[in-house]
Amino acid sequence: QKDDDSAPAVLTRLGGGGNGVGRTQGSGAGAVLLGQTQTAVSQLAATCHKFVFQACSSVPQKHLKDMAAMSSWKEPSSTAAADSYGTLPQSYITQVGEHMLALVQALEPFASDKKSLALANEVMSDVRQVAEQPWRDFISTCGQKDSHNVIIQKLMKADGEILDYVVGGDDAVIDEEDDDDDGVEDKEVAAFCNAWLDVVGLAVTGRLLERILSIPTLTEKGCEHLNADLSYLQNVLVALGVSGHPHPLLGHVSELVTLDSSMLSERIKTMDKTNQLQATLVGMEQRLAAMKSVGG
Repeated sequence: QKDDDSAPAVLTRLGGGGNGVGRTQGSGAGAVLLGQTQTAVSQLAATCHKFVFQACSSVPQKHLKDMAAMSSWKEPSSTAAADSYGTLPQSYITQVGEHMLALVQALEPFASDKKSLALANEVMSDVRQVAEQPWRDFISTCGQKDSHNVIIQKLMKADGEILDYVVGGDDAVIDEEDDDDDGVEDKEVAAFCNAWLDVVGLAVTGRLLERILSIPTLTEKGCEHLNADLSYLQNVLVALGVSGHPHPLLGHVSELVTLDSSMLSERIKTMDKTNQLQATLVGMEQRLAAMKSVGG
């Protein structure tokens, strides 16, 4: 048996992939042999992606659901001695962080079987799609009626235009760790776990950003709470070591909520919004300014 005669490879060929193999002759449009089977397998993979995603993300989504209504965002400033030690992250975000860290141990057993892992990795290419809805909601909260897939992908990919725009720029990028010394099997396990950590991390980030923009009012003390929460989550995501995390918008928002009111107002006035991505990010900053009662 040839090396490329694995079940996924055979199915791909039968389904019409690669060099036209699997297409019936004399059919004009090139009817695909077992095309319905390939479609069914693709649909099964998509359903499994949704199931695993819901299992992995339901806990953090629950903790983020009502965070915008917390009273701490409108808490007045205090000179109490306890405040001299700084502001600690709140329980909702520490529970999210603890869940993210625990996911590593939860995912590894599913990658323990070499053959099953190889089959799973064959259908992981489109797994990021399950994390798109929080970003659609984020775009809507930024005041954009249309959430085109191109804008969603740019926001989720978090490079190029976004890095040029956010406070900190290239400093927000986390490089992938060098794993050249790891064996092939270890790399496959890491690829599987990191793919799901990436998806859950993206969904959590998008939902958190959307929930932040739903906060009615942010006092100076409320800004301190939010900054502490965002810094905590960024540290968790750094500890996970997944490429592309933490998302640069987390650090960007953290900087903006602590920015002087006059500086924030001036920044908003001078920002460019010639395309939908820029308009989305401008809308985000305008909403943050309104929460802080800053004119702009």
